[in-house]
Amino acid sequence: MQLRLKEHWKLVALGLALLVAIAFIVVSVISDSSDAAWPKQKTGGPIVEQGVVDVDLSDPPQQAWELDVRALTDNPGDVLLSMPSTLDSYYGYGNTYQVSDVLVAATAYPLPKTDESSSSQGVGAVTLVGVNPDDGSPLWKTRIGGVIGQCSQQNESTIIACWGDRRMIFVDTATGTLMSDLGTDFDLNGATIAGDTVYTSGERMDGTVRTRILASGTTTNLTANFVRTFEPSEKFGAVYTVPHTDTVIAMEQGDGGDPQYRYRIYDLQSGAERFRFEGDSLVPTGNGLFLTSVGGRSGYAGTQNLLASDGSTIRAIPIPSYSSSSYPSKPSTAVPMFLGDGAYDPESGDELWRSSQIVNTATAGTGSAIAAVVGKTILVTSPETRTISGLDVESGRQLWQTPWQDGYWVRSGATDGDHFVFSDYTGMHSIRARDGKMMWSVPLPPEVDPRGVVVSNAGKNVSFSWQNHFTVWR
Repeated sequence: MQLRLKEHWKLVALGLALLVAIAFIVVSVISDSSDAAWPKQKTGGPIVEQGVVDVDLSDPPQQAWELDVRALTDNPGDVLLSMPSTLDSYYGYGNTYQVSDVLVAATAYPLPKTDESSSSQGVGAVTLVGVNPDDGSPLWKTRIGGVIGQCSQQNESTIIACWGDRRMIFVDTATGTLMSDLGTDFDLNGATIAGDTVYTSGERMDGTVRTRILASGTTTNLTANFVRTFEPSEKFGAVYTVPHTDTVIAMEQGDGGDPQYRYRIYDLQSGAERFRFEGDSLVPTGNGLFLTSVGGRSGYAGTQNLLASDGSTIRAIPIPSYSSSSYPSKPSTAVPMFLGDGAYDPESGDELWRSSQIVNTATAGTGSAIAAVVGKTILVTSPETRTISGLDVESGRQLWQTPWQDGYWVRSGATDGDHFVFSDYTGMHSIRARDGKMMWSVPLPPEVDPRGVVVSNAGKNVSFSWQNHFTVWR
């Protein structure tokens, strides 16, 4: 969960590369989950749930509590930081994020600004706080100090990794236990925990030459399994893993024109190179497939192709589009992967159906119009017709259409498996997925800027947040 649309990442190329990596996970509608959590489907992908609440959204929930940073810290003047990134800076707002059944917050004391033109200021020692999603009370407090900039975003268990420069820590968020505090001989820029294995990535600098590094180990020994280095280069780049498909992707900048990036894809376990690609982007999607883009520019996604695990071309995507944002999902059937205006089988790449309603062309570029997947219904929005529509997930056929003036601003949200609750320019609303009936609305407070409003889930409850206000409803 976050309190604003914009998340301030460090302005370095490696950070940008990691953002791309995170977007890849969204495109494929997957997470770093164990194979046991990925039931095979005849058509469509695994049934992945996100943004799910236990609250009955047929009636408006009531506010249960509002987060008070003063209850999370013993140090007057501490502020709430923006989890799970930018933990070394304060931008005037903060948020928590969910790990298993606990909300994890970070607090610190803001330091005086060294540059008055900057939108952020440094912070002192950071403390992680486990927050009870039922009443907002602190469950534990763990001081992690400084030199920590980010924590892992995709977490399959209660354990999170947090890192900065050459320091990595692991915290069990169920108890707040600091499991280990480790140093490395290379600069860290990413970590993924898959089962009992920890994959860390970074680079080592020698003058202007960068050697990218991937290590595999445990929470007590980051290099216990292996350390691999990649061809040195003066270009910015990154290495990241997709354990679910036994994949490593190494990327680096091009020479300033086309191609924008160069990619090499490897087997995670053996280290063997599979194939290379040059273009704007290469993202994992489906079950071991890749979506590539070439020739993309501002407002245009370029030409997109779907590749097999060995890099061979399966098909072109007829209507290229930018990837969709993460959306609430509680499907009752297998879900295909959505690329452009089409739904595709994530195993074979076969086209299942196409619909112009799942893309949005009203704003700059072509992007996804999908707002949620609930039951057997895909909820899509249209800024042009000012509507919310329900499509059948198995055929793409329109089931219903509901006029909605702020259809261009439907965003974020949560689901109980029958309804989709979301925010727009006027408030928080609930719509029934099976027939498009609007169930209820809660208006925004008059002083709230709707651009900073986020509706999501807090544990199994609904969160309704803006700026420095984080409220939980049930």
